[in-house]
Amino acid sequence: MYTNYDTWEHFEYSINTLHLDLSNPRLKYRNVKLNQTEIIKFLIQNENVYDLAKKISEEGYFVGEEPIICIEGDKKIVLEGNRRVAALKVLQDPSKYLSNARSKTLQKNILENNIKTDRKINCHIAPNRFHANPIIYERHKGESLKKWETGNQYAFVADMYYEDGLAIEDIANVLNETVSRILKPLRAYNLFLEAKDILEKEEGVIIEIDNFDFTNLERFYSYEEGRKILGINFNPDNAELIINIPREEFNKRLSVIFKRIIDAESFSREFNKEEEKRKYIEDLKTNYNFDLSVSSKEATTQSKSSKQTTSLDEQKGNITSRKKKRRKRSSFFDRIVPNDIEITFNNDKLDSLFDELKTMPNEKYYSFAILLRTYLEQSLYYYLKANQLFDNLSEKTNEKTLEESKKKVGSVAQYLKNTYNIEKAIDIEPIMNILRFNSSKDYSNASLKIMLDYIANNELNKYFDVQQSKNLKSYLTRIKDDLDLAVHNIETYIDLSHNKRAWSHLQPLFLTLSQNINNKN
Repeated sequence: MYTNYDTWEHFEYSINTLHLDLSNPRLKYRNVKLNQTEIIKFLIQNENVYDLAKKISEEGYFVGEEPIICIEGDKKIVLEGNRRVAALKVLQDPSKYLSNARSKTLQKNILENNIKTDRKINCHIAPNRFHANPIIYERHKGESLKKWETGNQYAFVADMYYEDGLAIEDIANVLNETVSRILKPLRAYNLFLEAKDILEKEEGVIIEIDNFDFTNLERFYSYEEGRKILGINFNPDNAELIINIPREEFNKRLSVIFKRIIDAESFSREFNKEEEKRKYIEDLKTNYNFDLSVSSKEATTQSKSSKQTTSLDEQKGNITSRKKKRRKRSSFFDRIVPNDIEITFNNDKLDSLFDELKTMPNEKYYSFAILLRTYLEQSLYYYLKANQLFDNLSEKTNEKTLEESKKKVGSVAQYLKNTYNIEKAIDIEPIMNILRFNSSKDYSNASLKIMLDYIANNELNKYFDVQQSKNLKSYLTRIKDDLDLAVHNIETYIDLSHNKRAWSHLQPLFLTLSQNINNKN
């Protein structure tokens, strides 16, 4: 699509008058509304904005990197250049967003290099969001600026189809792409949405669009036998999903297959060559409870996104303006823990903690995260104590610690032999004794990490199938680290999506622990 960018206005604005865009693909699909400070902290934590601010403080702000904005009501929204504008905002007040050490580094550079933090920057003003799409898409494919994750790129194209309502040919025209390159992300996006919805509702597994490996998904459904076992096809004209088997059976198959694809490393090994692909499909048919006798029904297009078409000319002529919004119901009374979930340990303290978690409003981000960590640690402790597992935990942990210590001391001994040309073998046992690495410890007051490691490695397989156990293990450490940071790290911020994701993954664990307490002990 030809656009005469010479007609766009440009103007110098103060940095503090520019608003970062919540609809930026890096933020949009996290299901939470962040304020401007939280957006900057998110970009620091996830998009290397501190490094960019440091580079600007050392080398200056490069000309030719002007942001693209649009005017929406009384706000100047940054459509392109959110990382750069965020970095400039950080330079205006480093201590507001950064640790003391990082803040001092920037302040030192600002003074030494005479960086003007109150400067105005030239901005190009797009008539509306739609007109800026071709530039944004082209830049973030990876040729010039920081590349978006594949999921972000696919969602950007899908928004133009499902939210803006443009025809496939018009999207291709706007983005200067072929129709086939527009259909490709839409196919993956549509199937991803189906799986995301099923896994969240039925399995409590949350998958984020920017962290998901779309390459493996595309490899699977590009294989004809892969599409057959899923019971799907795609509309060749608009890439919408066509489901050829009963919905219940489709949900079952998609859930199993997606949970295996989530384990990206394993999938890449097992679904590679032609013979491996055949074995993979055969394994799905043989080892899972699929009803392979179901017959194809009349094909119907199924999509989580409803399509409403609009004309290209209408979008081009639609200059954005701020609309009056209806007053929304306060979300203060919304809760993260579903009302129908009851978890009972028959322990007064644990059950009181759960009741407090259940009644805590969504907006209490930090309170919920801190209380959730407490509930996790004490429920693990209670499960281990009630089931008399601390002796076994101590034994397993001591064995693991001893093995790791021997490896470390062995490495030191080998270093000494090589460095000082020692011919005789070095007995590491005396060294182990001197360093007290041979002594056993009592772990009856174990840390959260040790208890979680023990549960993950020794208990999960008792209650979950192999794939569920594997998926849960992969999330537990990450959630534990996030909760630790929420409690101990002043730079870590928490939002609603963090808490929802943590609870969704931990809920099956809490239910299982509470249902397998040996009350006799």
